[in-house]
Amino acid sequence: MSYFRLTPILSVLTLCVVLTSCTRNSDDVWEDTKSCSRHMRRGLCTLGGKGGDSRAVQCREEFFYTDDFYGEGDFIPLEDDQRNGDMRFSEMSYPQAARSPGDPGSQIPGIEAFRDPSTIPSLAGVFRNIHFEYNQYLVKGEENKVIIKNIADYMKSHPNTFLFIEGHCDERGPEAYNLALGSRRANAVRNMMVEAGVPPEHLFTISYGKERPLVMDHHEEGWSLNRRAEFKIYQH
Repeated sequence: MSYFRLTPILSVLTLCVVLTSCTRNSDDVWEDTKSCSRHMRRGLCTLGGKGGDSRAVQCREEFFYTDDFYGEGDFIPLEDDQRNGDMRFSEMSYPQAARSPGDPGSQIPGIEAFRDPSTIPSLAGVFRNIHFEYNQYLVKGEENKVIIKNIADYMKSHPNTFLFIEGHCDERGPEAYNLALGSRRANAVRNMMVEAGVPPEHLFTISYGKERPLVMDHHEEGWSLNRRAEFKIYQH
């Protein structure tokens, strides 16, 4: 087929394409223009070495704990064993008391009236701290479970005792992240005590996140001591 015979066919096809394009409204064209401009600008910035605040992640902690990654939210990334393991004591939800300590009408004073049992010789050996693994809120280890059992037994034999369970974290990570993680730690301990027979209305939780470290050391030994649940008691 000669060139002169192809020319009319090509002209008709070109006209069809142009007419089809004209059916798109002005908003479609404007969105395409903006997208094109954005991609061109990003490409030029990258070629010029101005690709933003990108940086190399040096270690696992930098990847998981950055304000840019989590922002101000309270998202808690679960480790594999928390997603696939025994969620029984951490995910159960037992309702809190109708009134919090210190609220109007409550017979229990505010947390400032609760005492640190470690300062009471007869209680120091019972109300010991519960410790958690890195980035975890499940209660693990035989020692931790024995401590919780002993506390539950004491609570059941002393029905006029009320308990605040404090959730604490180590210094790494954003404040909001650690407050949420501390809350999960405190509630995991509370759930186990309720399972052991302690009345839920005698157990309260609070999270301090990383605000109240037990030790100021900046290494794993110190961090492991700060990842904990502590107890404060009130008796009447």
